[in-house]
Amino acid sequence: MNSSQEKRTLSSSEGQRVLRIADVEHFQWSLFEADTPGAFSANGSGLSLAAAVELASIETHLSSAVSDMRASIRVPNCSIWSLLKASGWPTHRGCVELRDGGFTVLVLPTDAYDSWWTERLHQLLYELRQNGFPARLARGLTGAVAEMVDNIWQHAETADPGLLVYQIRRRRFAFSVADNGVGVLASLRKNPRYKWLDSSMEAIGYAIKPGVSSCGGGGMGFPSLLHALADLWGKARLRSGEASLTFDRTQEERRKDYSYLPFLPGLHVSVRCALDAPPAQG
Repeated sequence: MNSSQEKRTLSSSEGQRVLRIADVEHFQWSLFEADTPGAFSANGSGLSLAAAVELASIETHLSSAVSDMRASIRVPNCSIWSLLKASGWPTHRGCVELRDGGFTVLVLPTDAYDSWWTERLHQLLYELRQNGFPARLARGLTGAVAEMVDNIWQHAETADPGLLVYQIRRRRFAFSVADNGVGVLASLRKNPRYKWLDSSMEAIGYAIKPGVSSCGGGGMGFPSLLHALADLWGKARLRSGEASLTFDRTQEERRKDYSYLPFLPGLHVSVRCALDAPPAQG
């Protein structure tokens, strides 16, 4: 069996569906094309921070959509997945901070004025500075994370807490922010100026513009995020509804790619960036 065929393999083992996957998008398409599942075992070898957060969002969506069973995904021997499961997100109420293997998982408070969150932002800024990020850039990245979290409080319209996961290594930073709210399309359509929007793909395209918001001012924070990445070797991915938008600055020429995926509620923003250019391809 070649690698492309292996991505689509769906079998049964001990009453569970077993998917062997190369990335989370292939995984979600496999779920979408299969019968409604009960449980999965996934090959989590090399699972990235962003992919683990998206799997957690997919699992939550499956569980809420299936009335007669609890959908669950197993990813054995994967530290970031174990940490996410231990956090209790999204059903846990109350702030959580877990750390393991360089990963930090934060189940967020329900409002922006929580002193716990302010302390976590100061800690994030300190960790970025300690790992080689210049002060101005560290502040910009911390501010971008804060705006993505603030976006949850302003626009998600859900009682479920938001999630922030990050990993900082020497001169490298990755983070994901996720919620299970109404998503970008429903949020923007609350503003009469954007009532005409018909798809999540259109909505994401507008959400990245300065000043675009469901409440007519302030914007949704995405321009600040993209500006923080502009001078880095980074990649940002926005995922809401059936849409995904990726900004890729890991090469000399910036790229912007749109893709359609099976529906997922809420918003998932994932970012990875580095101070050093990736090795040249030989």
